[in-house]
Amino acid sequence: MLKSMRRIFEIYRRYRARLLISQILVLASATATIGVASRNATLVNDGIEAGDPEVVIQVGLQMLVLAAVAGLCMAGAASIAVFFSQGSGLAIRSLLYQKIQTYQFENFDRFRISNLMVRLNSDVINVQNAMLWTTMLGLYAPFMVLVTLALTIINTPEMTWVLIVLIAVVLILMAFLVPVVFSAYEARQKRLDELNNTMQENLTGVRVVKAFTREQYEIERFAGRADDLRKPAYIAAFRVGFLSPMLTGIAQLAIALSLAVGGTAILTGAGMNIGELIAFQQYLTLIIAPLAMMAIVIPFLLRGDASAERILEAYDAEATITDREDAQVLEPDDVQGRIRFENVTFAFRRSDGDLDPPVLKNIDLTIEPGEQIGILGATGSGKSALINLLPRFYDVTDGRITIDGIDVRDVPLDNLRSIVAIALQEALLFQGDVRFNLKFAQPDAEDYVMADAAKAADAHGFIVNLPEQWEAPVTRRGYNFSGGQRQRLSITRALTSQPKVIILDDSTSALDASTEGRVQSAIPEFTNNITIIYVAQRISAVIDLDKIVLMENGEIVAMGSHEELMDSSSLYQEIYESQLGSGITAGLELEAGQ
Repeated sequence: MLKSMRRIFEIYRRYRARLLISQILVLASATATIGVASRNATLVNDGIEAGDPEVVIQVGLQMLVLAAVAGLCMAGAASIAVFFSQGSGLAIRSLLYQKIQTYQFENFDRFRISNLMVRLNSDVINVQNAMLWTTMLGLYAPFMVLVTLALTIINTPEMTWVLIVLIAVVLILMAFLVPVVFSAYEARQKRLDELNNTMQENLTGVRVVKAFTREQYEIERFAGRADDLRKPAYIAAFRVGFLSPMLTGIAQLAIALSLAVGGTAILTGAGMNIGELIAFQQYLTLIIAPLAMMAIVIPFLLRGDASAERILEAYDAEATITDREDAQVLEPDDVQGRIRFENVTFAFRRSDGDLDPPVLKNIDLTIEPGEQIGILGATGSGKSALINLLPRFYDVTDGRITIDGIDVRDVPLDNLRSIVAIALQEALLFQGDVRFNLKFAQPDAEDYVMADAAKAADAHGFIVNLPEQWEAPVTRRGYNFSGGQRQRLSITRALTSQPKVIILDDSTSALDASTEGRVQSAIPEFTNNITIIYVAQRISAVIDLDKIVLMENGEIVAMGSHEELMDSSSLYQEIYESQLGSGITAGLELEAGQ
């Protein structure tokens, strides 16, 4: 326990001097506070009882100065604690976000986006609070307890056992409470992950919810997740809330006990005077106060440690795909674009590290430079898994993939992904403007390149008709554009980077046949006949390409041109008949003839 918070403190190695100063101020404040209490015996015995006003004034001034020193030192320590608290938030968010940017697709399969958002927000706030209270009061409480106990032994040894009993009772009760609170906080953060995931899923898919009038179902589902969060939160809050009245009750019992024991000793002349009893009462208060502070600090510290553990879990996760030490850069101008899949097998990895059954098996495929090929198959046939291996979103389980004879694993990732561009299945745009989105992959691209890419993707016409044209605003995820427009903007973004290989992963599915045909005709002209891979479920999207690869159950079951597959593949014939049929085919041929 608390090992995670110790690691968080390592962030401040270069601020060790400031941390040391803060703790010196904390100890100075505690010492001054104890000094105020220790002057009570002198004030009562030598001043009030002796009737010496000079002693009363002198001791009173000393106590006033000590109280001022205690307050000023604690204020200084608090300001430094705030620096460490807010600095922790900045450092953790920045470092964790930087680490997340190194994640690959497999990492995101393990850490859901909603979970990472909780870690970057709620968990960071918990660590900030823990850092604040630990820096400000973490050393204060134990120091006060130890010094006060020592003073009690020296000045009122006959009352020491009362103090020891008080400390022992409190520590025993905390030993039972703390582990339960820590476990509850861990469970609470996990439930918060689930709640956040449900909320994100619902709000992202709110149009679907509205379309099918499933609001009540989503309300009940969210309420269930919220109730799951409430249970561990209640356990933790109840026990934390129990700490304060518990300490108050124990303190009152200790005060009553000390008055009974001390008062009896004074009345019987057993060697104790009123000044010593009042001093002991002050010592008792000084013991109870730091114990009460511990009741504040410990919950924050436990909550912070549980959150720090989750943050460090995400931070310690290594990117599943990295550059090899001997990776060699490919000069884009020298790349021809010959792609070879050599006996490739691929399986997704589960969170426990084991592999699922292969989704691709023994893939052998050669794509020549400048060739346009289509990868066709039903949902789940392995099309997207296959093309995700080329830019190394995932790595092959067996076999290898080469570009111009060089294994893609021997090419730096940044270099590889500048050569191989992809328009993903989901046409996601970022909030900003059209120009920002189209130049996202190549911010320094010339405007004419962007404009020509837009023409090739059949996006130029609707862009220039927008009031702001290239500066037209794009809302979150591009929802102010239609599905077909988003797909064409996504293709433009990929083309603007001027790659040597481009993958269109079902990225024309929202386009009508006429627009899809124009895009397929224009892209080779813009790209100067680079290698193009189309992934599709519709046969109309690949029918005119140089080669069609037919996939089923993770294997290539047929390959060839449209005419060759119509002659040799019964599966291709079935797809053709089910999707097009003779009437539609005739219409397409007539349109082509015109």
